[in-house]
Amino acid sequence: MEKNLGIKWYDTIDSTNSQAARELDTAPEGSVWIADFQTAGRGQRGNKWEGKKGENLTFSILFRPEFLHPAKQFLISQICALGVSRYLNGKGLPAKIKWPNDIYIEDRKICGMLIEHSLRSDKLAVSIAGIGLNLNQTVFDSDAPNPTSIMLEFSSRQMEHAHQFNRRKELASLLGYIFTAYDELREGFEEELDNEYTENLYRLGEFHKFIETDSEAPGDVPVEKMAAGREITARIIGTDRYGCAILELENGERRTYPFKGIRYVI
Repeated sequence: MEKNLGIKWYDTIDSTNSQAARELDTAPEGSVWIADFQTAGRGQRGNKWEGKKGENLTFSILFRPEFLHPAKQFLISQICALGVSRYLNGKGLPAKIKWPNDIYIEDRKICGMLIEHSLRSDKLAVSIAGIGLNLNQTVFDSDAPNPTSIMLEFSSRQMEHAHQFNRRKELASLLGYIFTAYDELREGFEEELDNEYTENLYRLGEFHKFIETDSEAPGDVPVEKMAAGREITARIIGTDRYGCAILELENGERRTYPFKGIRYVI
């Protein structure tokens, strides 16, 4: 993909995904919108994304993957997750992908995504990938149970350069990883990318507790309040062609869950 280096950087905006949607008709593929602070930043399940002003990377990328059939839209989620995990691995951090596309360092969340698609006939016309990566933030005010940041991880590991990261430099580096993964997808390496995604799944092959949920369950309901009769012990073994999670129970039974159909207990 020809990279669009005209990144639009805002001090404050409602949502970078919303801004991308507003400019959809004129913006070229590879356009990026980033904000120091989002007043209405969104995460999965309609949750609000927490981030202190000027400390993290909260941005959106515009893709026009018309080479993909709509049934393959999960591949966009995969390449974004792989791009972020490759970037973090390159810094020496053991990043894993928590299905479908959160990024974790051990049991701590460092990155979340919201990916929105527009279809046209039999093509995936537009994908807007909203990404929030915790970079320099060290204090989190919400009741999110397990946030972390690159700064916190570097400090806890006593790694070199545990100081304020240059956000513009880190954005450029991160985008390079994401665009490279996207180019690999365009060039036809779907199977290789899918295998890499599976190999890097959080808790892959490990038995843990999960909560089966309704797809319409509010995202802000704690899992412990949804557990009556819905808790299972299983291990994630991969995803199907549509991005659904495949879990195997202790008795060997396999179940497939759509997005929002299962929650991890962490």
